Amino acid sequence: MKNPLKHLISDDDERPFLEHLETFRQMLFHCLISIGVMTLICIPFSKPILSWLKAPLMKAAAVRGTEFELITTSPVEGFVQVVKVIFASGLLLSLPLLILFIARFVLPGLKPKERKILFLGGFFGSILFAIGVSLCYFISLPVAVNIMFRFNDHLGTVANWKIEKYLGFVVHLLIGFGLAFEMPLILLLIGRMGLVTVQQLRRYRRHVLIGILVLSMMLTPPDFITQLQMSIPLYLLYECCILILHLFDRRTKKQAEEEGTET
Repeated sequence: MKNPLKHLISDDDERPFLEHLETFRQMLFHCLISIGVMTLICIPFSKPILSWLKAPLMKAAAVRGTEFELITTSPVEGFVQVVKVIFASGLLLSLPLLILFIARFVLPGLKPKERKILFLGGFFGSILFAIGVSLCYFISLPVAVNIMFRFNDHLGTVANWKIEKYLGFVVHLLIGFGLAFEMPLILLLIGRMGLVTVQQLRRYRRHVLIGILVLSMMLTPPDFITQLQMSIPLYLLYECCILILHLFDRRTKKQAEEEGTET
């Protein structure tokens, strides 16, 4: 079977230190160029990106039958926020290239099994990150914004939110969900490496559940609904990790028994 990583791996396993240093310099240079190019590409799309980030807020305001506008409180605040959004978008778009360049640098020093684990981890990690961000944007973020509006109604105050605070809130929530959904993958990888066992994962279910709840409280707004929207999928993914590792263990034992029978 053809190795999908062959074009990323050098055949020379042992290279002088200076050559490794030069390879690292080239990798770092390519990463910076990628970020710069993708950031420049995002400049014309700054307004649509900002509109996309503001959409949950505007929809929540429209449902309430009110008009809502974010405000700035200094002459340069709007410019600074646009620059931040453009850079963050460029960094996000350049991630596939960054992963490729880093993989070309790291993979030659790894064993075939480790290369395969790293490749699968990067692939499924990207999918899980996208799922976490999508869950946050389409479900949790609208709920969180509505709850914040209700708090203002309860207090009898008028919501005049600064664009800096709102964008920081949205980006923090999106990245929090994306990174939180990487945890089951990390758990699965260390399980495949033999650092934890299925029995240990089953034994510490309660502890993990408490840890997930605490993590959700730290990464989400102070409302119970949003915290549940993060913690429930995370715990279900934890149970999926246990099931997958159990199936891997059964297959490994079965292969060992078949090899023992043949000998």
